[in-house]
Formats: sequence, C-alpha cells, structure tokens
Amino acid sequence: MKSLLIAGGGKFGKKAIDYSKKLRYKTILIDKDPNCYASKQIQNKYESLDNLIKDFKELNQEKILFFNEDISIIYELIKNFHFEYIIPVIPIHLTSLIVKLCLNSLGLNIEPESKRINNPINKIETDLLLNYNKDTGLIYLSYAKIDEICPNDCPGPPNYCPTFKREKPITITNYVKKFFQTQKMIEISKRKKFANFLLESYQLMAGLGGLKGNELKEVVGKIQENKDSFISHKYEIRVATTCNCHGVISVLKSKLIQ
Repeated sequence: MKSLLIAGGGKFGKKAIDYSKKLRYKTILIDKDPNCYASKQIQNKYESLDNLIKDFKELNQEKILFFNEDISIIYELIKNFHFEYIIPVIPIHLTSLIVKLCLNSLGLNIEPESKRINNPINKIETDLLLNYNKDTGLIYLSYAKIDEICPNDCPGPPNYCPTFKREKPITITNYVKKFFQTQKMIEISKRKKFANFLLESYQLMAGLGGLKGNELKEVVGKIQENKDSFISHKYEIRVATTCNCHGVISVLKSKLIQ
C-alpha cells in the first residue's frame, strides 16, 4: 500500500490531509504542537517512535497517524519507510534539513556558508531573486514579488502566471539547473569538494506540492556512499528545492570531525 508523509499539521496541512484521503494513502503526519490542526482531525496519536514504526509497518489500510514530535525526527522515518511523496507544509527548507540530518548522522556539523553566499546572490537574475538571508544561508527565488501572495489553489502553470499576468520564460526548476550548470539531481565532486542536491517539488493538486520519496532516498544513499570523503574533507553544499514558480537554495558548509 502506498505511503505518504506530511511535515506540518497547520493551516496548509489540511490540504495535504485532503489529498491523502482522496488518494487513499496510509499516512504519517508530524507536528510538534499537540494542539495543531491535525490533532483535531486524527484519532491515532503517537509520541513513541518505536510504537509508530511498528504500527505503521503493520498498517494495510487507508489511515492517518499523527506523530507528535519535532520535525528533526523526519530522518528516522525516511530511513525506515518508503514514502511515495513527502509533503512539506512548514516554514523551513525541508530538503536542506534532511541533508543536514543525514550528514549529522556521519558526525559532521553543517553550518550556513554566510561568506560565500554573495557569489550566487550577485549572479541570480534580479527579477527572480525574491529575498535572501546570509545568516541562515538561504536564497529565495520567485516569479512573485515580495508583496504578492499567490492564491491557495494556484495550479502553477509553467509558462505564464495568470494571477499576476506575468510571462515565465523558464521555470524556476530549469533556471536553477542552468544556474548550477547541471542537469543532475545529485552532483558530488570529490575533487572540487562540493555537493549539489537539486530536488523538484511536484504539483500534487492546486496549491500543494510534494517531494518524491525515492528522490530523497537517493540523496540519502549518495551521501552514505560518499561518507568517507564527506568525513575527511570540508565540503561546500548547496541544496535547492524548486517548482515552476518558486525556489529556495541553502548554501552550506561542512565542518570536519574533531
């Protein structure tokens, strides 16, 4: 039976829950707030990771389980299950967090690359550069402007924005690939000591995107395959999550094990 993972049980979690029910997935929803929206919609609540893993493995029917835990536990779930989609509905760069947690498991500290972030910031087209935060190593790209709010039911068409009447000559996904000069989702250079992880958020329904579970599994697998190099050298790491209209890039660096 197909599985789904929802990260966040707030306002936008409702749309993810509706999607889960419509497609009849067995689902885990994570939120650290015991009184979040999801807590009122889901009867099966867990605080123990071991109990959740046991019950979810045995579950063979459509059901949503609420895991009352911090989002940092998500790496343990990804290791234990194959989810068709992972739906991020929380205000953090989830792909970047998963990469960090995977590298943390190797004993590495991952920090924002605040000094070298100027290089990509200065090169990104000004019309697409929405915002950035050097302290956190985050760069935001969008066809929307800083004061524009996309509708909750937007289908995210690739070539034209009907909401703001704006041409989109290239999707943000393809722009970031071009910007990084690669068509690969994963690029790890042992010689130059850099790693790029570029993941696409796929449109599941209007206003809702999801990351493919098998692509995140591949990211984790490639990090594990190259763990000796990550442990032995300092790396510059860039993690991007994009869709047709928006994108976020985390510029990070690894610190060697002491």
